[in-house]
Amino acid sequence: MVAFNSAMKTSWNARRWRAGVVNAASWPLRTLLRLTREGWLFALLTLACAVAASRASEYSNIPLLICLVMVSLMLTALILGNASLRQLSISRRCATHTFAGDPLTVTLTVHNPARLPATGLSIVENMRSTTRVTRPTPIHESQKMIVPLLGRRSTPGLREAETFATVVAGRDRERAQYPLHLRRRGLYQFRRMRLSTGFPFGFWRTQREQYTPGQIVVYPRLGEIDAALFKEVEEALQRLKRFRPSREEHEFRGLREYRSGDHPKWIHWRSSARHLQWMVKEHETPQAKRVILLLDTNLQRLGAQRFPAFEAAISFAATAARELARRGCEVTALVLPPDEQPQQILVSRERRNLDVYFELLAGLRPDNGRTLSDLRTSVSRMLLSQAYVLVLGLGSLRMKADLSWLHSMENVVRVLDTRGEEFRRIFRRGTGHVDLEEDLLPLFADAEYAQEEVLEEAEAV
Repeated sequence: MVAFNSAMKTSWNARRWRAGVVNAASWPLRTLLRLTREGWLFALLTLACAVAASRASEYSNIPLLICLVMVSLMLTALILGNASLRQLSISRRCATHTFAGDPLTVTLTVHNPARLPATGLSIVENMRSTTRVTRPTPIHESQKMIVPLLGRRSTPGLREAETFATVVAGRDRERAQYPLHLRRRGLYQFRRMRLSTGFPFGFWRTQREQYTPGQIVVYPRLGEIDAALFKEVEEALQRLKRFRPSREEHEFRGLREYRSGDHPKWIHWRSSARHLQWMVKEHETPQAKRVILLLDTNLQRLGAQRFPAFEAAISFAATAARELARRGCEVTALVLPPDEQPQQILVSRERRNLDVYFELLAGLRPDNGRTLSDLRTSVSRMLLSQAYVLVLGLGSLRMKADLSWLHSMENVVRVLDTRGEEFRRIFRRGTGHVDLEEDLLPLFADAEYAQEEVLEEAEAV
């Protein structure tokens, strides 16, 4: 064991030594690549002075003196540029939850603990979606987003923009803000932050990377639902309440004296014998207006518009849950996430758990392996009783999935085909502050899904 550890230590030292040699050998080349256009011009002028000094007479040293001064300026710029970024640290402050398309302001605080100021500072931030795909395919990093820091606005649709922080004085802090528009739902994570400057003379481009973790949960884009649907839900729940069957034992509240018109089966015989008068069981009529919201995640046989239909269904589910809870309904939302058990979230009338449901929808992926029929074992008959069941159908409707288990004499079921005209009449998706055309494809619409789409269309033909 000692010999093995010694061998491992020797191998590690050898690799470290080789890496140091390679790093030292490549340092001149890496340093030359950092020269800016102005730096190359100044270097050529310095070289010209050196050539002139080498051909001058031995009594004339002015070209050599000029050359040495210029070389010292370049070395000073290289040293001060590295020193100006060495101790800089940047912290970020922004909202951790937002809706797709809504403007978001990110505040950056640049702290310079050194005495040397930093000028002409450029900050580049990279973001990518951390939502995992449901298939064993590589996750492609989204395009790098360079965000503006001061004064300059980014053009809509532009993925890269750059600006400069003027001066960050020594032992001081500088704050800057930039607008960030996240067009699609998902879980976004800030990656490495790259700092660069041409301080002090603009000869060298000095860069340093800093890892500043952070995450933004982008909720689905909300829209507008026709008020006729909520009126229909209210009328259906009133009918269910009016024609409610006989009261159940689990709603027992207490005992009271018998009144004319009470059903004989409500009589509590033991209490009646104890009190020597008829005592009946009193039940409490539930006041909650219950709505069951089922979201289909199957996208098979939907054609080329499968992704926009899925995004529209998610936006409708988020909007319906919020509006129904605002109208005093208790919404039980059921979703089939890929490779997971069905998720059931209760959004109360006080809109509790609404953020939990929004966050689930933010990272939701399609699941073409299961249909709404697979929810049968997860949904009890008691849950479906005395409730309005709203089904958002996608591929399950195209595959003729069995939904008869949802229907009973004690509930009302409404099935909305997300691809149908009725759905487009009821729901209008909000456009927010961005062009809706850029939101047609969600984050998971990669090459593999596009290939599946072509294969399915070929099979249909």
